[in-house]
Amino acid sequence: MIIIAAAASGRECRLHQGAAGGGVGQGCVGLGSAGSGSGRSGHSRDVCSMSRSGFSLTREKTKKKSPSRTQFISSQRYLFDISSLPEAEEVTGAELRILRSLPENRSLAQSPEGTFQHLLLATCPSRDGEEPRLLDSRAADILDTDSSRWEVFDVWEALRDQRESSLSGKLLCFQLRIVSDRSGQLLPPRQLGFGKPRPQPHERALLVAFSRTQRKENLFKEIRDKIKALGSPPLLEPPDPGQEPYPKRRKRRTTMAARSGGRGHGKKAKTRCSRKPLHVNFKELGWDDWIIAPLDYEAYHCEGVCDFPLRSHLEPTNHAIIQTLMNSMDPESTPPSCCVPSKLSPISILYIDSGNNVVYKQYEDMVVETCGCR
Repeated sequence: MIIIAAAASGRECRLHQGAAGGGVGQGCVGLGSAGSGSGRSGHSRDVCSMSRSGFSLTREKTKKKSPSRTQFISSQRYLFDISSLPEAEEVTGAELRILRSLPENRSLAQSPEGTFQHLLLATCPSRDGEEPRLLDSRAADILDTDSSRWEVFDVWEALRDQRESSLSGKLLCFQLRIVSDRSGQLLPPRQLGFGKPRPQPHERALLVAFSRTQRKENLFKEIRDKIKALGSPPLLEPPDPGQEPYPKRRKRRTTMAARSGGRGHGKKAKTRCSRKPLHVNFKELGWDDWIIAPLDYEAYHCEGVCDFPLRSHLEPTNHAIIQTLMNSMDPESTPPSCCVPSKLSPISILYIDSGNNVVYKQYEDMVVETCGCR
């Protein structure tokens, strides 16, 4: 699952409602980029220009303002950069999640239009004149909750078509409109709790893509890509004895060594091959700036000797049995078989990838379940 924050979240089109005749004028106002990085201003200009060919609205001809003329927002647009979605992965689903906060002015929300509305999500009109396509809709009571909530829309078809088209580019745009159930009139999304002027990062609209791949995911590849993006190669290098990048980790090892120090003299007791604890803490590894969850987990490891006769629960291979037998006869000629994981299980990791997207992915072979002699 890949989560992409809106590159230009909550852009709006203003409608100027005339006092009579229902004349409507249209223009665009940008709320600024919800994403980070350079080059966003160009996207903002594109969205404004595309809005000119939007829904059938008649431009207000008079520029004179009057007290009877009200200004409101007709729709909100959400722009996403999907270039970071892996081409090799099959997208099996996609959702657009938009935060609906409690209306700041509940008296405005309780207008003569009523509180029962229709939420309409469509694609944005394109420059070549292609009309918006309705993707998802639902009925909603604007005052049906006492707290903020996420409205989730199915946008899989739009994302699939965008990826399959060679002419559409890598920007995906959605447009949210709200229509009164009572009168059929467009209502201002912000007045009803959608799209704060300056949203916090956790309040931005999200595009969640569900994907499937036939290959095993390699965590080392993600680590390597992240290191390149951060420009910090030392992440995978062992700690320098003269420095203390992971003081807690070394302290724990020192404590473990001290506990077993009394057995260091004389004949060391042999422990048969078995699973031992291995607690992995991503924060101690310095990866907590990009791994969101889990911050730690129990990986376990295999430790101990594989001596003759081998126990059946260790599930030795035929080669391991022969090698262990040869070692028991002449230890100098043949090394013993090795105690290694024989069964592993996956864990799922939520992290920020090199494209600054939030990714939730399952990685195989992360936890030792059983050990064996090989």
